[in-house]
Amino acid sequence: MMYNEEIGSLPVEGWLAPDALVGVWCTNCSRHEQDIISRWFPRWGLRLVATWFWVKVTKSGVPVCQFSPPPGKQPYERVLLGAAAARVDRLPPDGRCIVSVPSAIHSHKPPLSEVMKRYLPTQPRCLELFARYLQPNWVSAGDQVLALQNCKLYRQIQQSAC
Repeated sequence: MMYNEEIGSLPVEGWLAPDALVGVWCTNCSRHEQDIISRWFPRWGLRLVATWFWVKVTKSGVPVCQFSPPPGKQPYERVLLGAAAARVDRLPPDGRCIVSVPSAIHSHKPPLSEVMKRYLPTQPRCLELFARYLQPNWVSAGDQVLALQNCKLYRQIQQSAC
């Protein structure tokens, strides 16, 4: 695990296109959110343009836990979206809400590629740091990105000829 200071000091600004759009998943800790907005984004040449929420629900559509006063556990996480200075078009709207059943695997976030599509170029060059799984046409970097690619995790099913 990396501390806020370590993540914030990554040279992300050198990896970004002039019109980059960056999403950072944020825990429900106000200090973490403030570090991203007031330290990381300025260091990386970004400005906050939107905050989206991922509401975690059960298969029945009920939040996975009760909403509670901070700093209590919440049934949602947020993703902070920052844009580079040259990005003026296709800015995501603030306050969007994504609702889904969370993965059974700890800390897996929903893929954002489809919901972000309208704010990206036709063939975007996307990078996910600290990735937990592979995504088509993305560079996924992280020490767990291949963990679920092991054949031992799956059972082969024989299909009968029709």
